[in-house]
Amino acid sequence: MRPDRHPLVPDRSHGRTPAVQLLIDERNALIREAAQFYPGFRDREVARELLIALARYRNGRWRRDCVETTCPAQHRGKLVQVLWLILKTLDAIPSDRTVRTALAQSRMQTQFEFADPLYSLPSNR
Repeated sequence: MRPDRHPLVPDRSHGRTPAVQLLIDERNALIREAAQFYPGFRDREVARELLIALARYRNGRWRRDCVETTCPAQHRGKLVQVLWLILKTLDAIPSDRTVRTALAQSRMQTQFEFADPLYSLPSNR
C-alpha cells in the first residue's frame, strides 16, 4: 500500500504542478482578453482568427520582441500586445481545442455570475 502524500506536494501521476497550472490559467485569461478584439464572432471563428494571428506574430515580429522584458510601446492597446503576453506566458501556440475551451470557460463564468441573485453588476463610477 502506498503512503499518503502531503496535500501540498503535487502528485506527478494525476496532474500538473501548481506553477504550471497557474501559467495555463494566465494564458487562458489572456485568450479570453484577446477574444474582445473579435466582437460578434463565434468561439470557433475567434479561435481560428486568434490562432492565425498568433502563428503570424510568432513566426515574424516575435523573434525580435521575445527578448523584451515589457511589451514594446508600438503594440500597446492592440491585439499584438495580448499576443505578446500570451507568448511571454507560455512560448507555444495553443491548440484550437484549448482556445475554444478557454473561450467557453468565460461564457460559463458569465452565465453563473448572472444566475447568482447576490451578484451585482459593477457601477461605472
